[in-house]
Amino acid sequence: MRDELVFYRNNFYHIIKPQSFENTYLTKILTMKPRIIFLLLLIVCFSCGTNNKPVSDAQKEKIKGEVKEVVNTFFKGCEEVNFDMALKPFLDSPDFLYINNGYAFNYKDCEDIFRPVFASMLNQKITIVDEKYTFPDNSTVFYSNHCKSLTNYKDGHAILQDPTVMLFIFKKIDNSWKIIYGVESYISQNVKNTETSKELNQVELHKQFVGYWKGEVAKDTTCFWDVKSYGTGFDCYFKYVSKGKTVMDGKQLWGYDKKLDKCSMSEMIKGMDNSVYLSWFTSNNKCSMLSYGDISNPDNASTKWEVEFKSPDMFLQTTLKNNKSVKVDTYTRVK
Repeated sequence: MRDELVFYRNNFYHIIKPQSFENTYLTKILTMKPRIIFLLLLIVCFSCGTNNKPVSDAQKEKIKGEVKEVVNTFFKGCEEVNFDMALKPFLDSPDFLYINNGYAFNYKDCEDIFRPVFASMLNQKITIVDEKYTFPDNSTVFYSNHCKSLTNYKDGHAILQDPTVMLFIFKKIDNSWKIIYGVESYISQNVKNTETSKELNQVELHKQFVGYWKGEVAKDTTCFWDVKSYGTGFDCYFKYVSKGKTVMDGKQLWGYDKKLDKCSMSEMIKGMDNSVYLSWFTSNNKCSMLSYGDISNPDNASTKWEVEFKSPDMFLQTTLKNNKSVKVDTYTRVK
């Protein structure tokens, strides 16, 4: 799951401020006879000594083996994008907290937020560089690691998180180890999708756009788009014509990015700011486009476009705002 994840709850510290000193248990204790006070102190000291008793090496190895099984379940769920398996080690409790890159999530948040993220994934590959187990007592374990992960998504993009560091605090509850607190921090970068890149040749598929196109994009307004091959990319010119007058025109330069296995597009429109977009085919006839800045989280892109070729001479371009279709334009090849 997903720069930092920290689990913390105020129940680690409880401060009681009595409204009146006379009515507190402390007052009652102080008024007891010295012998009773001594007995109470002895019980408290014995209790504290028992909880803080050092964990032997043999106990550590046994506990480590038990916790390792739970850790493996979590990572297996992540790699197989099985959300229920990945969530299983987490404690379903109001005291649970998971922090990811500065964002704090309770148990329900994790269900609501990460389940759809898992549904958008093809797979994950997690590589553990090193890990450490610390034993404050025989019912608590601090697990930390340094790892890296590669996530391939169904829409064709991929994210590499390297380095990644994690901290899980385990507590033995009802004879099983549960994660009560977690922290995850990582640095991410966009990389080539190792799954879709095996099947889809992005350069060849993008050549379907080569040609002269027109689309009725609004009332009395037509878009003309001229796409020419240039190296491993394209040189494009477009204009919008309304009632015989050009109301907007610009140029685009497309180039294949080998590292991302996508085409990047620089767009210049007269009188407007320049923009950079990414485009990639998710199948032989379907293509996704969005702003370069949204590639790390395309599901939450404010605007994106989906293109579907219905034939070599016609494609549909759907404009989505916050993942909702707001417009569908039809482009046909001008011969």
